[in-house]
Amino acid sequence: MDDLTIESYDLQDETFRIRYVNEKSYTEMRNTHFHDGFELYYLLRGEKLFFVNDQLFHAGKGDLVIIHPYDVHKTSSVKETEAERIVVHFKEEFIERQIGMESFNLAYLRELPYKIHCTVQEQMQVERILNEMLKECEMKEEQHGLYIKSSLSMLLIAIHRHGLNVNVAQEEMINLVDRNMLNIASYINTNYSTKLSLNSMANEFYISASYLSRTFKNVTGFNISRYIQLVRIREAQKLLKETNLRIIDIAELVGFTQIAHFNKVFKKITNTSPLKYRKNGK
Repeated sequence: MDDLTIESYDLQDETFRIRYVNEKSYTEMRNTHFHDGFELYYLLRGEKLFFVNDQLFHAGKGDLVIIHPYDVHKTSSVKETEAERIVVHFKEEFIERQIGMESFNLAYLRELPYKIHCTVQEQMQVERILNEMLKECEMKEEQHGLYIKSSLSMLLIAIHRHGLNVNVAQEEMINLVDRNMLNIASYINTNYSTKLSLNSMANEFYISASYLSRTFKNVTGFNISRYIQLVRIREAQKLLKETNLRIIDIAELVGFTQIAHFNKVFKKITNTSPLKYRKNGK
């Protein structure tokens, strides 16, 4: 029996993607990443560990995790726990094309906690919608794209209504070591434009460089140098899309001292050059 089952479907030049994943052994996201769309991660069974920006939390059956555009994130299994999930990726333009729904405002998603727990009734509703979307993608019957957009709209409205009627979940208990590492992640997210190095941050937090390197990786799943690069490139992508600043100036603003190094890291993470990314995003 296979340890991993995946069904994946894309629509409209990857502005929408839905995946069903059933894993029966330990897995860890190979590539720490971020993307320019939303991700809705629903657990049908099992448990997963999430690291999103500077937060660390568990999610289990009936939990819906909301990943925002440009959130640096990683998931991993909890011990040998099996996990079954449906994951939806979509960009705002996908839902805006839904019968003239330019006014469909997704800002409320950013006001919700990363994880929301669905009631039994909500679980039935969410699972029905997600399974219908998977079926439509598989069968590809007439107007299946419109059906999927309508279903996604229903799911987003259900999430909005949930957010209006529930208090933010109590913060999970996190031990002191984990909390210190999350504080360091938060520090990187705030100070990415400055000169950051393993040694400088170790001095800032009064710990040894070797301890910081080892423990940050154990807690977050990220190599600390890789995490700094991801945060900087994420911010560079925003500036490339939202401003007309010169690329050399953007590189400096996000913490790079050499344009050649910026171009190399940008292409390594995004598989494209800063110039091509800007042209495609405008």
